[in-house]
Amino acid sequence: MGMEIVVLIKKVPDPNLPEQLVSISDSQDEIVLHASAQYSINLYDLNAAEAAISLKEAHGGSVTVVTADDASADQYLRRVMAMGADRAVRVELDPTLRRDPFVTARAIAAAVNKTCKPSVIIAGRQSSDTDAGYVPFLVARNLGAVALSPVVSIKNVDDHAIIVGKLADSSIDEYELRLPAMIVVSNEINKPRTPGLKGVMAAKKAAIEVVTETQTRPTALKPRFAPKKSQRSGHEIKFVEGSNEDKAAALLAALGK
Repeated sequence: MGMEIVVLIKKVPDPNLPEQLVSISDSQDEIVLHASAQYSINLYDLNAAEAAISLKEAHGGSVTVVTADDASADQYLRRVMAMGADRAVRVELDPTLRRDPFVTARAIAAAVNKTCKPSVIIAGRQSSDTDAGYVPFLVARNLGAVALSPVVSIKNVDDHAIIVGKLADSSIDEYELRLPAMIVVSNEINKPRTPGLKGVMAAKKAAIEVVTETQTRPTALKPRFAPKKSQRSGHEIKFVEGSNEDKAAALLAALGK
């Protein structure tokens, strides 16, 4: 039957969007896009999809592509199915909760547990909208899987372990990970294929499984984004001359201490 492989993808604002089409909300907890803004699959996730499909082609098995989003993400799930994935699962989650990586990871892990029993989970190293890179590791933790990043090669896999190459400062180090394992890949691992016409037509007809997850945020903390340069309020910059004691006294005075 072969191994079950899961690949995680995310819909992100097109990284080539002009700056004037993107802003940060006044509360600094949401990226706001102009109505004409475009989206795409996170580029690292395309590398993850290619790695998953190549692994299936080399060793057999099946690939399930998973995302946490609304129906607007279906076209991106179909893109990965056109590349060669066998199934698609979309996790329905309240949009405000999707901003929280901990909640999102719990929802994805719960949906994965409901729909398949993966030996290998593959994800991109980070998404271009937040550049955080938390979710793959949090998903791995919720699935009880080991995780490694950034992976730039997959050497071999058997029923018990997978051997991968991890990018280090001046070398590529080889690791053997017991299964199940989360492989978090970088773009050096491959060049994603362009889907063929046959795959595109088949993906158009393919069913997308929708799993609704009800999650709650465990804390009152919300993600915060730094405002764009054009949105930042001006601040006075003051240089203090004198001894270290004078500088310390001026700093304390500025801080109201």
